[in-house]
Amino acid sequence: MRRLATALLCLAALVSCATPGAAPVRDGPTTDTGWSTYQADITAVRVGTDPRSLVLSVALLGDADGCSRNPQITNLVEENNRIYADVVQESRLSAVVGACPTHTPGEVTLTVPGPIAGRSVVLNQEPWKVDGAAYHRCDPTFGCDPMPKDHCDQAWVDVVVRGMDVSRHSTGSVEGCDGTWLVMTVPFDPVPCGVEARPGCDSSVTVRRYFLRWAGQGGWKMIANSTGAGCGRVRTTEPAFPSRLCADLPNP
Repeated sequence: MRRLATALLCLAALVSCATPGAAPVRDGPTTDTGWSTYQADITAVRVGTDPRSLVLSVALLGDADGCSRNPQITNLVEENNRIYADVVQESRLSAVVGACPTHTPGEVTLTVPGPIAGRSVVLNQEPWKVDGAAYHRCDPTFGCDPMPKDHCDQAWVDVVVRGMDVSRHSTGSVEGCDGTWLVMTVPFDPVPCGVEARPGCDSSVTVRRYFLRWAGQGGWKMIANSTGAGCGRVRTTEPAFPSRLCADLPNP
């Protein structure tokens, strides 16, 4: 009985000293994983003083000794009038959670045997194109080709259709466009039965009419859609939509 009472007293003392919810406190990451190679983020590219070189601004892992060292160019290849390269850094703490929470700026020089002469470069699998003394990332939609200045260009229409929940074979047919407003039809699936119709398959195609507004660099923005003739409900949704582009349109 005396032993039981003593044990209870000890247990009570331990409980009274404990802090509910407390967890072990770690002073910081202590695991050194050894030096390994990691990709370095590229923030800017400019033409160097040497016609054979480019100066690359990079964001290196920072905030602790061992986060980053030796930023460098690797896998340098010239092919099809383009320059391909990877930009990497060495780190022994990158894999340690919380060890390198910030970035520090750095520079790396890319040099090739002959003049770069405005060639596009692909750095860490991302293409850049020259613009005067600097380079800019190529557009994710149009790549390094210039964006069509004509908003009604089929290339801009194709961008919209690719973002729709329709078949990958679907294309947009423009019915009216003035550069600010666009109306087009898009089939849900132009080949529902395949190129050669399967026996018993209903080959009817569902087609909708779409009304859009130009949204600047973002391209065309959807306003409304309809399966009926004319302007449908777009004038209710957007009174500014010009009726001349849709009033006389038949059923899609």
